[in-house]
Amino acid sequence: MRYKPIVEDDVCLAHGDCAVVAPDLFHVDEVAQVTGEGTPELILEAARACPAAAITVIDEETGQVVYPT
Repeated sequence: MRYKPIVEDDVCLAHGDCAVVAPDLFHVDEVAQVTGEGTPELILEAARACPAAAITVIDEETGQVVYPT
């Protein structure tokens, strides 16, 4: 299973919580950017840490949204 995080730029407030949880996966300047890869668990943890709920997680195999549900 492979998960893909997608940051909604117009929702992201650049708090940086995702980068704190997953610094090899996210980089934050004016908005968060996905810059690497991570385990499904790490991707979900980073998405859940976002106070603006700006990260959507997609299952790459099925195309289904796994977060938020």
